[in-house]
Formats: sequence, structure tokens, C-alpha cells
Amino acid sequence: MSSPVRACRPEDTISYARNLMLKHRISRVLVMDGQIMTGIITRKDIGYRLKSSDPAWRRRSSDNEPVSSVMTPDIITISPGSSIHDALVLMVTHQISGLPVVDQGMILGMVTKSDMMRSPLVAGFDRPVNGVMHDVYQVTREHSVDRVIDLMQSGCGTVVVTGDDGSVSGIISESDLTFAQEGRDMPAKLLAGDIMHAPVFTIEETARTGDVIRAMAEKHITSLIITNEQGLKGIITRDDIIGEVVL
Repeated sequence: MSSPVRACRPEDTISYARNLMLKHRISRVLVMDGQIMTGIITRKDIGYRLKSSDPAWRRRSSDNEPVSSVMTPDIITISPGSSIHDALVLMVTHQISGLPVVDQGMILGMVTKSDMMRSPLVAGFDRPVNGVMHDVYQVTREHSVDRVIDLMQSGCGTVVVTGDDGSVSGIISESDLTFAQEGRDMPAKLLAGDIMHAPVFTIEETARTGDVIRAMAEKHITSLIITNEQGLKGIITRDDIIGEVVL
């Protein structure tokens, strides 16, 4: 687990919580009212706020809204004596990526999927990549961020941006959504090409999950594009691997 746990208050702004994530390179912040946990705010919570049915000229930044407006109030916790498998099952069942570790009301730390990837249970998982990967969800540079969020909310997690010739131009993760407005003077109708990141890391279809796990650790990434002689074949993510380990 990781410690100390970063926290904010319900009345703190979304911008403040996002800056904590950026400064400490974390994906979630506990929301504390005094000594009481009232919620948790994640990169996903912030990133999905970019979706709006309003035209660009009516959109407003959510930066100054209180954390309480987007946080998840129902916190799933785990005890320090729980097994790694128990933690993984909770994460997969509740579709979350982090669990506060609590002992008799005291917050000891936070255990995350990144921590789990370094555990012997996951690090020792070895299967052919083509049995774990899934199809790639693709957009072009001109697709709206709303379209990207729709795909992510459908369960794909990561979206690949392709060019007119089908080649991979970049990739969009939840982190890209979270920090999409960073450094921009005013809200705008963002496009996929505005927020994608590159380079995109790939691995051959003949690889095994052990190769993927090591590559993710070395490059500090959570997904890899799978290729073969014909080109783009699929994608494998941290969630794909953890989901298979839990089975």
C-alpha cells in the first residue's frame, strides 16, 4: 500500500483536488470532513465532467465547483489483514482502482491497482497475450471528447486515435481527460486530437502477459497496443490482466 494518503475537504475545489493528483502523481484523493471520510474523488470523476450537451459557448469550467459535487460518497475500504486476492476481487467487483486501508477507524494507507501489479500474484501471471487482449476502440483526431467519454463509459477504458490511413496517432486515457483543461484559458469544445498523448507503446501478438507486465512497469503505462504483421490487432490493459487473475 501507499502512505500517506492525500486528502481534501468537501468544500475544496475540483481544481485543488486535481492539483494534488498532479503534484503527488496519484489518481485519487480522499475527501475528509475533519476525521471522517465522506467520499473519494478520482481522475475519472474529474475527466468525465468534460462531457456536456451544451454548445461550446455555454460551457463552463468545473474547476471552481466543490469536490463534494463530483466525489463518490460510498467508499469501499479494506483491512490491513486482507489478502491481495481479496483486494483484487473488491476492485474488479466494484470497478474501482483504489482501496483505503482502514484499521479500527484509522486510515493507514491506500492500496491501488498499480500496487497490485507489483504483487507476486499478478507479476507471476503468464498467459499468451492474444487470449487476454480485447478489441481496440478507435476515434479520429476530429472526434469530440464527448464521444471519447461515451466509449470509456461503455467499459473500454482506453481509446486509440487513428489517422486517415488507419495508423495509430495517439492514445487517450482517463488521465488525459483529467488534465485536458490544464493550461487552457477558457473551456472549449475539445477534440480527441487535442488531448491524446504519444508515443504509443506496442507489443507483438506473440508476447505473453509477463512481457506486458514488465513493460508496463518499466514505462509507467497501463496499456499496450497489440500488433502483428497486418498492423493493429488489439489492446491489453492493466484491467484486462487483473480481471484474468481474479478469475
